[in-house]
Amino acid sequence: KARDKNYPDETSHKKKAAKRAHHKIHEPENALLKIQTERDEFKDKYLRGLAEMDNFRKRMKKEKEEYQRYVMNEFLLDLLQIYDNLERALKAKGHDADKGIISGVEMIRRQFIDLLKKNQVVEIDALGKHFDPVFHEALSKEERDGITQTIVVEIFQKGFTYNDKLLRPVLTKVAIPMEKDNPQEDKAKP
Repeated sequence: KARDKNYPDETSHKKKAAKRAHHKIHEPENALLKIQTERDEFKDKYLRGLAEMDNFRKRMKKEKEEYQRYVMNEFLLDLLQIYDNLERALKAKGHDADKGIISGVEMIRRQFIDLLKKNQVVEIDALGKHFDPVFHEALSKEERDGITQTIVVEIFQKGFTYNDKLLRPVLTKVAIPMEKDNPQEDKAKP
């Protein structure tokens, strides 16, 4: 009977030993899982950091390009004022004007136009075209018979695009269709 008393102790002792052995066997697995999880977290943080750096680099490049375009726009607008004065000088030439001076101014104007084109500054063709408020600015208007849409009839100042975007609108005079008398209004008049 003493043996029976020892038997449950021996069983519980074996169970405890088995549990300890099980824990010791799985302890490295748990540690490995923990290390793998930490590794994955660090890898994820590293990849996110790389992505953030790449996005930052792209954003800085884009902002730099936008700033350069802005500076170039300001410079080109200043240049266009000189171009406008060349145009005015050519229009103001009289019959008595020295042909050498006129020829020189025309040559400068041609060089100016070539320089603008080389830098993607393109004159907006507006005369006789449909009025487009995106590219044209109407300073005056007149009614005309025989037209169905608003058209540009005179240019006060040339407009330009830079890299296919509006740099300066064309200042224009436009012709608008004549308003037809409304027969309803005529009947209402006494």
